[in-house]
Amino acid sequence: MKAMLLWGAVLTSSLSFALAQTVSGVITGTVMDQTDAVIVGASLTLINEATGVRRTASTNEVGLYTFNSVPPGLYTLQVEQSGFKTFRRTNVNLTANERLPIDVKLELGTTAETFRVEAQGATVQTVSAERSGTVTAVQLETLQLKGRDFMGLLKLLPGVVDTNPRESPTNNSLSGVNIQGGRQGSYNLTLDGITNLDTGSSTGPYFEPSTDSIAEVKVLLTNYQAEYGRNSGATINVIMKSGSRDFHGTGYYYKRNEALNANNFFNNLTARPRDRYRYDLFGYTLGGPAYVPGKFNRNRDRLFFFFSQEIGPQKVPQALGLLTVPTDLERRGDYSQTLESNGRLIVIRDPAAGAPFPENVIPQSRISPNGQALLNLLPLPNATSPTRQYNYVFQTTLNRPRHVEMLRVDYAINSTTTFYVRGIHSFEKFEGTLGVVGITSNWPQFPTLYSLTGKGLVANLTKVISPQTVNEFSVGINRGVQDRGPLNDRSLAANQRQKNGLATLGQFHPENNPLNIIPNASFGGVPNAVRLAVDPKWPFLGRNSIWNFNNNLSHVRGPHTLKLGIYLEPTARNARRESIFNGAFDFGRNVNNPLDTNWAWSNALLGNFNSYSESDALTFGWGRFKNLEWFVQDNWKITRRLTLDYGLRFYWHPPNYSARNNVAGFVPDRYQAGKSPLLYQPVRVGTQRLGMDPRTGSTVSPVLIGAFVPGSGDPYNGMVVAAREPSYPRGLIDDQGVLYGPRLGFAYDLFGNGRTALRGGFGIFYDRLQTDQVLEMVENPPLRNTPILYYNSFATYLQSTGSLFPSSVTGLSRSGEVPTVMNWSFGVQQNVGFNTVLDVAYVASVARHLMVNRNLNALPYGANFLPQNQDPTNPGTPLPSNFLRPYPGYADVNVREFSSTSNYHSLQVQVNRRYARALQYGLSWTWSKAMDFVDGNFSTIATYAPLRVWNYGKADFDRTHNLAFSYTWDLPKASARWNSLFARHVLDNWHLAGITSFISGAPLGIGLSTTDNADIAGGGDGVRVVVLSNPVLPKSQRTFTRFFNTGAFGRPAKGTFGNAPKDVIRGPGINNWDLSLFKNFSLGAETRMLQLRWEAYNAWNHTQFSSVDTSARFTPEGQQANTRFGALTAARAPRQMQLALRLRF
Repeated sequence: MKAMLLWGAVLTSSLSFALAQTVSGVITGTVMDQTDAVIVGASLTLINEATGVRRTASTNEVGLYTFNSVPPGLYTLQVEQSGFKTFRRTNVNLTANERLPIDVKLELGTTAETFRVEAQGATVQTVSAERSGTVTAVQLETLQLKGRDFMGLLKLLPGVVDTNPRESPTNNSLSGVNIQGGRQGSYNLTLDGITNLDTGSSTGPYFEPSTDSIAEVKVLLTNYQAEYGRNSGATINVIMKSGSRDFHGTGYYYKRNEALNANNFFNNLTARPRDRYRYDLFGYTLGGPAYVPGKFNRNRDRLFFFFSQEIGPQKVPQALGLLTVPTDLERRGDYSQTLESNGRLIVIRDPAAGAPFPENVIPQSRISPNGQALLNLLPLPNATSPTRQYNYVFQTTLNRPRHVEMLRVDYAINSTTTFYVRGIHSFEKFEGTLGVVGITSNWPQFPTLYSLTGKGLVANLTKVISPQTVNEFSVGINRGVQDRGPLNDRSLAANQRQKNGLATLGQFHPENNPLNIIPNASFGGVPNAVRLAVDPKWPFLGRNSIWNFNNNLSHVRGPHTLKLGIYLEPTARNARRESIFNGAFDFGRNVNNPLDTNWAWSNALLGNFNSYSESDALTFGWGRFKNLEWFVQDNWKITRRLTLDYGLRFYWHPPNYSARNNVAGFVPDRYQAGKSPLLYQPVRVGTQRLGMDPRTGSTVSPVLIGAFVPGSGDPYNGMVVAAREPSYPRGLIDDQGVLYGPRLGFAYDLFGNGRTALRGGFGIFYDRLQTDQVLEMVENPPLRNTPILYYNSFATYLQSTGSLFPSSVTGLSRSGEVPTVMNWSFGVQQNVGFNTVLDVAYVASVARHLMVNRNLNALPYGANFLPQNQDPTNPGTPLPSNFLRPYPGYADVNVREFSSTSNYHSLQVQVNRRYARALQYGLSWTWSKAMDFVDGNFSTIATYAPLRVWNYGKADFDRTHNLAFSYTWDLPKASARWNSLFARHVLDNWHLAGITSFISGAPLGIGLSTTDNADIAGGGDGVRVVVLSNPVLPKSQRTFTRFFNTGAFGRPAKGTFGNAPKDVIRGPGINNWDLSLFKNFSLGAETRMLQLRWEAYNAWNHTQFSSVDTSARFTPEGQQANTRFGALTAARAPRQMQLALRLRF
């Protein structure tokens, strides 16, 4: 402890130079003779088997040696001491961030004699307490990955739940992943130690390297050392391959096609053919020495390179669309053939005359040129429906090409200094009209190009200062570029006003729409109506840059391996945010609109609308944050059998902010009662319902009931704008200063033979929230307002003024507690023989200060039933909600606060046989329970209902049982029994691999609606069903139409809110077998091989249902009206096959 305190003092004084999150590992152990006496001064050499780079060390006064900051890879360990045989252990596999124990016993003899040992099998961890898992290069190459997405193998690790289908590598690959009960977004994904995240959502990287370029994936699961931090959850370290002394490479092509697949259960049920399903992926790698024979790097042990490229041309079909568009006659004003669904003529009324148009035809003189031009933007009918539900059928294809390149160069400067630099470039684009992020139209309106470019660079310098002291420094940047705009000039022209006869259709704020994009338009009342809609972030621009500076200094002193370091991460994310920059018209049917014609198409043709809304400003966020963390830790080998890991990590996570201080948020203590604007109140004048100014008694159109009375108060009461209040935190929350994350763990070699280890640990971890937490605040008023203009026409609306209504706003709790996770574990590892290690552990975590949303302005339960809250103009009906809210002047007030908690408890069992010949396998079984209030940062908790009743329960990602079994088996060679040319070339070198998964279903709640649209609770947080009995059916009683007991639920009585928890039943589970069979053909040498590969996903074509109808719908009498309630409604993918050809040399 004294040594650790000394190093802590050194660290505090050296923050200025030591800029700590690396991927290197440690090899350590004790050298002894055959009597277990330690040997002091033994010479050790560690040789990288791929490059020949050497490191030397010697045992200290307690016989301990340590190689710190060792890159992951295969090594040979050699030990020499006078009077003893030379010990040489080959094939030592060190994974990233690993502390690998290798104790050595020397035999009497001379150093000229060599005692050789080949490392094989998994290792019992006797010198580290952390819980971690590794996906090896062998698993990445041999186990089947349908989408060739390396993240798909994380499910093999205990405590990992992955619901992402992973059809192909993409930018959002962390979505759907929950590890050890943590929330999505609470994990750190690094590439060679550099954070690789979209910091807007923290659920995905900007680039994903090819699996053939990855050496391994190391996941630090829980209670890991103080060296690692940034986020509160797991750390996923992706380690890229490097070159070696010999040239090696691969080439590959993977192919999927619907012709190889079985049909989906529901397609078979409705006699539909297989869906189009086509994926292609090809790539190559090449690595080796960079040398000039006889002149430079002659021994091929100094400079190495590794390059990879992967290309994925993909075309993804989208769902079939069935919509309704205006006919050619309707566009010309002729509605004589326009019928309702029941076949009745839709009467088109002339709002000017108050009577139907003669013959249901609008005269040409009455047609608005802008209205007609707007309808002509829509496609013409191409189909008919007997029930008139659609007349336009289409299906589009999304073009999704992707490629990624990686280059790494390693340089052994001298025997004590190594350096590498690695660059990566990724490009993915989405070209299409549907299926692209941001597209809000429901038809092929606006062909869009959404491109994502990722660029990353890292440099690492490792210096062996002395055999006891090593310094490792790395610096890197990962940059993501997102652009979303028109696919081409023709696409843009098709959506510009001046190119489509809409040049005279103006706006209130044309400066916000410099390209004159057409307005949004909706057509309510038309069955399945097409709509005009443009991305509210158009054209979208996102720029995300993450810098990482790391420095670790390690020193061995007696039985102590001390380490200190610093991690600095400045990050910027600039992104366009939402606004209705182009304006939005609502042409829907509305009997209250005096300009209504009784049909949306004719409303548009006359230029009459229900409403028009347009934002008064564009929004853009310049998100910034920085993380500064430093640590000191000690790995203390108290005895040869007991190792203690202890350390302290210091976190300083200043709040996110926008660089231009353009954020605004609601602050409750800034709100002043009585200062908010008055609302137009309902009043009856004779038989007419109108809105009334409560100050003057003057009346307005009833559509303005609930709107602000102009000049009657402050519409921004309680809003704080960072740029206008320098005394308020610019990120709207207080800086919590330096936080302390202690880590403590132990590993005990129970019998001293390295075959049994007791391990346990505890740690406190803090999270870095994503930048979207603050960027959404740029959309709040007064920075952006969206007035609404009602009941007007194209001819007059620009001479009118829109009205402001109470809007929904967001805020951040100023207290700003940092989300905190405490996790711990206790377990035992046992070498059970056959190169297999069994690991059984209790693993748990609790989280505090998790971010959630609370609506401060929700109506209290029963508010709608109070006599004083009734609408005087409409007896038996309450006033609109905005008249009854706790904070008048606003609709919902959603404040992000840091008050939620979660907990996770599990029994985790692993059985691993790795780094072994012929057969490798791994089994992980997790028996767990994950409980929380809500699952995400922006999810809402109850304002009035008891939280323990309404929100607390099993998390959506809770899975009671989660078992994954993986294996790769080199099938016995037939030539061993039948030595013939046929046997050697046809029957030899077959391999079998597979992944089998058995997973419990997800917790599900029961939805509620009524046929009479009754207001049951009169406000509050909502209403749930009444649980009358146990809804869970025995498996023998479950059917396709009755997965659970639908009779176990009832309609709640008026004035109550039900008694159902959020998790009532579990959905269907997973029983899945993925298999692959491949044949290797030798190409003249053992190192040259051609592989033919067949992979089958859901190999037995077992129907695995994925969802069930949980929407209860009650009649006033309490009868169930939803005939599908309780029925299974969807299934996971049927059997899908993939063929591949691989070349390796």
